[in-house]
Amino acid sequence: MSNLALKRSIPSVAGLLLLTALVLSSCDKTAQRSGNSFAPPQQAQVITAQDQRQRAVEVTITAPVKRILPDDTEGLPHQRFLLQLANGSTVLVAHNTNEAPRVPIAEGDLVTIHGEYGWNPKGGYIHWTHHSDTPRHEGGYIDFNGQRFQ
Repeated sequence: MSNLALKRSIPSVAGLLLLTALVLSSCDKTAQRSGNSFAPPQQAQVITAQDQRQRAVEVTITAPVKRILPDDTEGLPHQRFLLQLANGSTVLVAHNTNEAPRVPIAEGDLVTIHGEYGWNPKGGYIHWTHHSDTPRHEGGYIDFNGQRFQ
């Protein structure tokens, strides 16, 4: 490479370094620090609720389905599955199929869920993912594949 070509490439290298610094700075601003891990914005509410051992808190989360579990058939029937969180933990979703349609998900699918989070030592659970059947409680939903299940 000639000296002239090298001199011309230096501004582009400096520009690339500046662009990289800006991207990293932007990523730092969109991620929230929670515990020992960075929580992406779409999971921050649940990861914070886990860290603080919160109960009965309304959350919205977008995460992949890690595992489909057998339905809970004792009492009211619930579709159950685990979401994989960026901090390495999971959260159980218990979706009441008497109140809302079953969601046709598979492992690896990305879902957005709004419901009530409750902490437990296994990572917690989200329920009330259906329309509200009482004026005393906010309704929830599961968004999947362009459709809302509530």
